Amino acid sequence: MNSSNSDVADGGPIFTEKLKSWTEVNERRILFSHIISLYLKMFENIDTSKTHVRNVHEYLLAKKSNLANDYKKINDIMELAKLPMSDLKIQRKAINELFPLLQKLDSPTARSERRRRQNSRGCKC
Repeated sequence: MNSSNSDVADGGPIFTEKLKSWTEVNERRILFSHIISLYLKMFENIDTSKTHVRNVHEYLLAKKSNLANDYKKINDIMELAKLPMSDLKIQRKAINELFPLLQKLDSPTARSERRRRQNSRGCKC
């Protein structure tokens, strides 16, 4: 696999551009967990008999293990995206959960966490 081909630059970066809008550490861990899994999927088709390739593959496996909980979170998001919101049963269940979800969103702990994140961003220490 040759990453120096001229078409590599076409369309800009695949992963690094996405990281710019994910600023919080926990957010980035979720994104990294998905990116690592994509690299591992790519490595399924690569010959790992060369030492440097095998070392990178093993490193990715170790990182995936460290990010396992974060990968579960991305799966949760993907499952939510697949929900058939035109299904009446799903709509009824969603309406049933709406107000408790809004209360959690407006809870003092959610607001204080949000405030704490905003304050840490503004600090020019």
